Amino acid sequence: MEGKKVNNFQPIEEIVLMRHVEYYVSAVTDCSSRFNYSNSVYYSPRNLIGRYERYPAYGDFPETYSLRTYGNWWKESEGYQSDYRPQDADPLGAQDFLVVRFEGPAIPRQIFIYEVYNPGAVVRIWGKIVYKIDLPWKLLWEGPPQTHSHNSRLFQPQITPINEMINSIRLEFNQSHLEYHYSIDAILLGGFQPWSDLMNTIFLEGFTAISIPKGKRAIQNIPNINEKQDIISYLPYELLVHIFQFLDLKSLSKCAQVSRKWKLISEEQSLWQSINLKPYWHLVNYSTLNYFKQKCKNLKKLDLSWCGNDLDSLGFACSSLLEVHAKTLTHLSLGNCEFVNEDLLMKVSCCSQLTDLRLKDIRYPLRNWPLNGLTKLISLDLMATNISDTDMINILIANPHLRHINLDLCESFENLDAIILTVSQYNKELVTWRSWKAVSLTEDGIRYFAKCSKLKELDLGWCLINNHPGNCLLLIAKGCPNLKRLILSEWRCLNDQLLMPIISSCIQLRQLDLMGIKTISGDICGKALRLLPKLRLLDISYCDMIRQEEVSIWREKYPSVKIQRSCEFAGNDREN
Repeated sequence: MEGKKVNNFQPIEEIVLMRHVEYYVSAVTDCSSRFNYSNSVYYSPRNLIGRYERYPAYGDFPETYSLRTYGNWWKESEGYQSDYRPQDADPLGAQDFLVVRFEGPAIPRQIFIYEVYNPGAVVRIWGKIVYKIDLPWKLLWEGPPQTHSHNSRLFQPQITPINEMINSIRLEFNQSHLEYHYSIDAILLGGFQPWSDLMNTIFLEGFTAISIPKGKRAIQNIPNINEKQDIISYLPYELLVHIFQFLDLKSLSKCAQVSRKWKLISEEQSLWQSINLKPYWHLVNYSTLNYFKQKCKNLKKLDLSWCGNDLDSLGFACSSLLEVHAKTLTHLSLGNCEFVNEDLLMKVSCCSQLTDLRLKDIRYPLRNWPLNGLTKLISLDLMATNISDTDMINILIANPHLRHINLDLCESFENLDAIILTVSQYNKELVTWRSWKAVSLTEDGIRYFAKCSKLKELDLGWCLINNHPGNCLLLIAKGCPNLKRLILSEWRCLNDQLLMPIISSCIQLRQLDLMGIKTISGDICGKALRLLPKLRLLDISYCDMIRQEEVSIWREKYPSVKIQRSCEFAGNDREN
């Protein structure tokens, strides 16, 4: 999709003496997806700083930045986190974002994205106006996700021209159509700066605004409309409310301005029980939350993910909103919200009716947090938080009906074994467990999962890198025969014999991730393909003992199974 054409736009460099500048990334300030441990440089967002290193080569390079997810496999999970308000779903399906700051500010004219693995995930580019504090983000480009050949690509979308200085951009990604992980090597901003220091200061402070006459717009083919004629209003009230339920928040607010009857219908409280502000993250400030505080009388679902402008007042506004609706809220998502603070977390703990709580990537320390006051949780997402062992155990004990738990990238745990022991004793309804790259797990802790008979999905990727798994998989195969999804990536001491109980007993398996296990052979993979009739995904990337010839034969013989084999000619350096 080409960038929108701006009529009557006059570039500032044609009016004021400017010099052309090019800046690479100097810092990564935020991201919603990462593949690396926090102390590792492999596949880290920090790899975007500076010039490209691998481009124009194509492949799976640890020196680049990679997104965690790809395809629609995650959406097939029973623990998949659906939108609270589907009417406000992003039309471009943005799943993740990345914010980077450049070496200097510039009036943007070109943005170059060096894609080195599975190009085509970028769907939006935002620029951050330097001098604006409240609502500073400007949309520079958007377009649908793209399918590209297996080659590197220098992606240069035609951005919307603006005459304002930016020093940061935000990329939004939709990688659901990609075959495997998406990787970027660098990002370059090209644009202009004033030659003189004085003019540069004026632009940075936002003291200038160039007005370009837009001219008269021709109005043609506008039909005559009788403003007094409102056919829709003749419909029954209940039917009108049902129709309004399909409107997004913007449209619903505009309907209130059409007529008195439409205003009355748009204020029906059943239409305001679910609020999803994630697609409008760039517009959310104190006034926004205060508006919904007054508007909603029976708020049940609230999603403020990605909202982070106006940090000082947003935390206060959100706390006030939660306090008003503490007795009605059942679903709350605050993923990647920078304004989360101690007061807000205390208000969350008072929302006693919560069944779904999503706190992904909360930077504020989750220490001595009285979440055990919540007793009705069914789904809990604490991905990439620093919650303590004690607090986690208290939450588990207080919520016996928990079915979905996400502890991916929780690196602060000192004894994950004790946490899993608690799960096996108090959370008998557990269906999905994720602790990808969580630390301090041993084979003793993994054995406790055998007592979770209702378990269907188990993500233990990178949790047992160099430790011997013992007989833990044998016990899980006996205790959890209904497993549908199992991730064992980088279990480097796993072998065919230890994996065989899973293959022979868990015949419901649909997804099996064995990435990076160098000690398994093609024989066990062949057995998995033969004995698991529902298998749809098998990841055997970086499994050195498996020959490419075998993979080619399996792909032809089992076309219904997606057999992942990473682009390994890029090198086999893996994270230790």
